[in-house]
Amino acid sequence: MNLRNLATGGDPRKALATKFFQSKQAEAFLSIVAHRERRIMEAVVDLQEATDADIDVIEGVPSVDDRVEQIRSMALAMIDESLPEWYITEAMDLENAEEAAQYADLTADEWETTKETWADRYREQGIEGDVDELATAHVRARFDVDDLETFREGVVEWPDDRQRAVLEEALAGGLEMAEQGIEDVTEELEDR
Repeated sequence: MNLRNLATGGDPRKALATKFFQSKQAEAFLSIVAHRERRIMEAVVDLQEATDADIDVIEGVPSVDDRVEQIRSMALAMIDESLPEWYITEAMDLENAEEAAQYADLTADEWETTKETWADRYREQGIEGDVDELATAHVRARFDVDDLETFREGVVEWPDDRQRAVLEEALAGGLEMAEQGIEDVTEELEDR
């Protein structure tokens, strides 16, 4: 098996999509989208500031280069079916995010085995507790997550509807922020 087949699971469509998103044509396409999105967001910020109202102004408008890279890396993650791992490392505020990404999209059995492994490591150090207590101690110490349920929901579980929501957030998040900004200004002006 050659390297391309290994990277794409042998699927020629995945290889073609990967090649496209790494191309200059994709760079140009993504750059146009990112420029337009940034101009819209900047216009909304100008509008919000011009109203001189008590409105939360959009903050943190990403640079065009950052946005292009974000969309490209997300697209590549979709192609190689690593969207959960991408989201954990790129969008979640976790300590040791790359390590946490290893636990993305586990089955229920894999999750139970992982918790048991963590608990066994703590027991080997003389720390007592049930599996969930020791696994909670692990996610607190290693990933700075307060409880096991939060870690499971944020890192481990990735049903299809969550993946779609993450995709929508990553692709349309800036436009949704702009839309909300316009709605806030409209509401403020209607109340005057």
